[in-house]
Amino acid sequence: MDWLVELLSGAAGAALVAGAFGIWQKRHARKDAHSKALRYLMLYVIQERAKQHIRDGYITLEERRALHHWHNLYHNELGGNGDADALMAQVDKLRLDMDG
Repeated sequence: MDWLVELLSGAAGAALVAGAFGIWQKRHARKDAHSKALRYLMLYVIQERAKQHIRDGYITLEERRALHHWHNLYHNELGGNGDADALMAQVDKLRLDMDG
């Protein structure tokens, strides 16, 4: 057992820790890239759908709920930066189409 303590406390131990940290960094960076890509995609969908409804001048209740759900995921769960907040405020002012 003493040989294990010596191994881990020496250069080999440092190499193992550095290797493990390197693996963790790569996985963490990949996860960050995936989250960032998902944020951009969600923002794009929110912006395009919101702009279309603003051009139309109305929105259905179902579509407004869906946009709010997407916005909540984007903003609160994925750490979005608030880029869609102004559009969502405009969406909330739109006339509701209860027939659609």
